This record gives sequence, C-alpha cells and structure tokens, in this order.
Amino acid sequence: MARYTGPGGVRTAAEGLRDTASGAAMDPKARFRVGSVTKTFSAVVLLQLAAEGRIRLDAPVDDYLPGLLPDRRITVRHLLTHRSGLADYTNAMFDRTVPGFEAVRNRVFSYRELVDLSLREPRTTEPGAAYAYSNTNFVVVGMLIEQATGHPVGKEYQRRIIRKLGLRNTSYVHPGTAIEGMHVRGYLHPDEAGAPLVDSTEQTVSWAQSAGAVISNPADLNTFMSALLGGRLLPGPMLDAMLVMTPTDATGTRFYGLGLRRYDLSCGTSVYGHTGTVQGYYTYAFATRDGRRSLAATANTSNHGEANTALGGTLEAAFCGKRPAPAGAPAARGFSAFRAEADLPERRG
Repeated sequence: MARYTGPGGVRTAAEGLRDTASGAAMDPKARFRVGSVTKTFSAVVLLQLAAEGRIRLDAPVDDYLPGLLPDRRITVRHLLTHRSGLADYTNAMFDRTVPGFEAVRNRVFSYRELVDLSLREPRTTEPGAAYAYSNTNFVVVGMLIEQATGHPVGKEYQRRIIRKLGLRNTSYVHPGTAIEGMHVRGYLHPDEAGAPLVDSTEQTVSWAQSAGAVISNPADLNTFMSALLGGRLLPGPMLDAMLVMTPTDATGTRFYGLGLRRYDLSCGTSVYGHTGTVQGYYTYAFATRDGRRSLAATANTSNHGEANTALGGTLEAAFCGKRPAPAGAPAARGFSAFRAEADLPERRG
C-alpha cells in the first residue's frame, strides 16, 4: 500500500491482503512495523539534543558512554552516518532467516548485549573511513539518548516527535509484541523455495530497538517526513547538518546523511527519507527537500526480492510519474529496475 501527499491533496493505493487468515484487504490506514525508518526518529532526537548543547556530534562516543566501544576515535557523527566501522551483529544473527528470527522473536536484549554481539565481529572500517551500514550504530544512538535524557528512548520519541506532530498511529512498544488497533500482518519468506510463509507480526523487535522497532502508518510517516524536511523538528543549522550526504554505492544516485537517505531519481528530483526492513515488512518513507510532497509505502512481506524491487519503484511512480514496465518486458531504469538499497537485506532492520 502507498500514500502520497502533495499540493494536489492525498492519493492512496492498496493491493492484496493485510491478513491472509481473515481475508481482510490491505488498508492504507493500518499500522505496521517500519523497521529502519526508526533510525530517522532516533537521529532527530539525538540532533535535538545536540542543538540543546547536551551532545556534541564530533565528540568521541567514549565521552558519554565510557568504555563501551573499543576505539576512542569513534564519534557521535560516525554513528549517525554509518562510518564507525562497528560490525552489524544482525549479519550473524539472521544468517539463516527463519531460524534466526524464531531464536529472537520473543527475546528481550539489553543495548549492551547487542553491542557486545557486534564487538565479537571484526570491525568493517577504520572510524570515518567509509560508509558501512550497521544496526549497531543506532543501538548506540539509543544508548546516547537515554544517557543524555535519563529517559527511555520511547519516552523521548513520544515527547519530542509523536506528541509534537500529533502522530496518533505511531508508537514504540518495546518489549511488547502486539500492534494495537487495525494493523497489517507481516509474512516472512523462508530461504527455502516453496516453504510456507511465517507470520512474523508478533515479536519484541528487541534485536533492533532504537534501530528498528517503531510502529506507524502511512499518514503518520507522511507527516513525519514532511515536518522534518519542512523544518518543524530541527533548527535550520542542524537540519542542514543532517542533509550533508555522502555516496553509499557506485551509482551516484544514493546517499546517506545523519540518519537520513537521499535518492536522486531519474526525473532529476531528489527525495529524502529512509527505507526499512523488519521481518514481514518492507517500508519506504520519503519526501522532497521542501517537505511539500511525501510518500509512504509498505509491503507486508520480506526476504522477497521482487516485492522489495516493486516497492522501490513507488518513488519513481510518485515523484516522477513513471509507470512500471509490462510483465516480461525489459525494465526501464528508475522504475521496475529501481531497486531498494543493496545494503538492506533481511538482516538489516
């Protein structure tokens, strides 16, 4: 399903079922797990704290969380830009998709346990040397938020974003497992072809927390991204800092700032936001730089490349007016061939 907002109003589209057992149709008002779109929520809160002078972006993480990380050169900015070199613990955790998920579905991790899982693995780069996506970075961001405020990260989401913007369908229920109200059930594809789908709706998402455990719906994600890009959540200089982007691949069309992606589309439009993968759900939430146009789209499946590719095509459809190629026809660059971030497989959150 997808929801687009712009000067001409709101448009929605939906296809398929939000619950295969009941046969309930997909509904753009329903809630779902947004996965790594959570990272943008976490980045906004941390940048608000930086604007208040409570955290310095270029200070070593060790200044705030002494002894947590093995390298004092790792800064707060390195976390937000995925340039810390900290390994992504989910690579090993979800090496086998369904067994990995079932092993953590109902577990409750501490932040420190997740960081320790990362530190068992070799670091990917020297601090600041290169972009390497890692959930570990935003687990540490959650720790920084809680250390600076003395409050659980969910309370800071609520106070600084959810209540401020009136996001009535957005919540952070960790370690609860339920999605309240009308919601989309998520279905995880096993690695083995032909194996039955796994209903992954109920889970703690404790393996992700501040890196991926927010619940929302399309209208709230539209509001959040439009408000962020429109300057309602961060002071101008801090928003400018968030939008300083570096490339994430060789195409020259994908970039990452401080907890925010930029995609340069085929029609010359650039959109800013985040993608998300959590078991059973793929999500895209993006807006134009002025916040006047925004798109939120989700598919209630994961570990399913064709679905992820199709969802990526919603950006070109919404912001460039591109239609998908007919089935079996060569894909046009930028729509059917416009793929989700290559560094967001099932394990990434």
